[in-house]
Amino acid sequence: MRPNLLFLFGILYLSCFSQTSDKEITARLKRIQSEIPLDFNAAVRAQIADYQKSSKPANIETLRKFLTFDNALKAVFIENKVPGELRYASISLTNFNLTEKGVDGKEGPFGLRHRTATKNGLVITNYIDERRDVLKSAAVFCAEITRLFELYRDWRLALTAYNANEDDWLKAYALAGDARDYETICSYLPGGVKNTYSHFVAATYCANFYKEMGYKTKSISITTGIVSVSRYTTLEHLSTVLNVDYKLLKELNSTYKKYVIPQTASLFYITIPSTRVNQFYELGDEVYVHTTPPALPISVEKAKDTTVVTPVKTQEEAPVVQSTTAIVYYKVRKGDILLRIADLYDCEVNELRQWNNIRGNKIIVNQRLKIVVPSSKLSYYKKMDKLPQGEINRIMLKD
Repeated sequence: MRPNLLFLFGILYLSCFSQTSDKEITARLKRIQSEIPLDFNAAVRAQIADYQKSSKPANIETLRKFLTFDNALKAVFIENKVPGELRYASISLTNFNLTEKGVDGKEGPFGLRHRTATKNGLVITNYIDERRDVLKSAAVFCAEITRLFELYRDWRLALTAYNANEDDWLKAYALAGDARDYETICSYLPGGVKNTYSHFVAATYCANFYKEMGYKTKSISITTGIVSVSRYTTLEHLSTVLNVDYKLLKELNSTYKKYVIPQTASLFYITIPSTRVNQFYELGDEVYVHTTPPALPISVEKAKDTTVVTPVKTQEEAPVVQSTTAIVYYKVRKGDILLRIADLYDCEVNELRQWNNIRGNKIIVNQRLKIVVPSSKLSYYKKMDKLPQGEINRIMLKD
């Protein structure tokens, strides 16, 4: 029993000894701030402690993606005359997530709302969402944060207002009365939003001192080029013919929601490693998928904010949600192709192949395909196989 206790005390001692002191964190924050105050408090300490869990794969992946785009982001913020530290908001707001939609309808690394994106000229269709483009979304973020700073003359208020639901923000601003300072306004905001700035400060600290925190990660050092695509193809196909890592290709072209370059009268552009640009043009027609593309119009979504707002809960109130999956089946119909079925079930073609041991693109009428879906949406996807074709087409047009 005694050796076990000694071992436990030893671990606790080393853990406490290895923790960075509040004084050291404060000194480090002072070294990196310019126009924006980076105040240290208990909320910042708590968030840094969460980032300190360097064994969390999600934290490592967030840093890797951010560092890959960091130099390009610096240029965008300099061009828009916005303090460079604010680029770290892409970590605190979304964990630098390029593709997953937030619960309140925000999307892209800077958590842009639909209305904000379209107002600033970004394109959103059923195949393309430019909120996912790192540099375009950064430019829109710069425009919005500048507008909010001109209103409130406080970067903390500007960032909090940017992140907050408009109704919550206006209510808190009104309740603050004449004392419209940062602390007073935040006291009337929901828990998750009132910590917007402390999370930003912690993200700024982590992005600058990740090595000291024990993170072992680095950016992908790669030179890229842009090529034009005039016909229907997929990123998966391009990955194969160009011998480029599929995950990298998706990150470089996250604007394409379904990882498909659609067939339209317009040219589209994709980003690939510069070492593959000449090969792309030399391959000619081989870079295109030689099957009939899905007959879906590329309709632009209405320029209005259809966000469904879910009240933000504090960390203590938030329920623990476990990610689980379920299996449904779809019977192949005449005219179906794998891409169309993947589109319907919000998955990727290569996933359909893996789940059903399919090579290539060949499927036959009445073939039953196994599809893995989130269990939370089981009832939604389960009904797809029984819907008439007209209803399926309507659903795909809305996607």
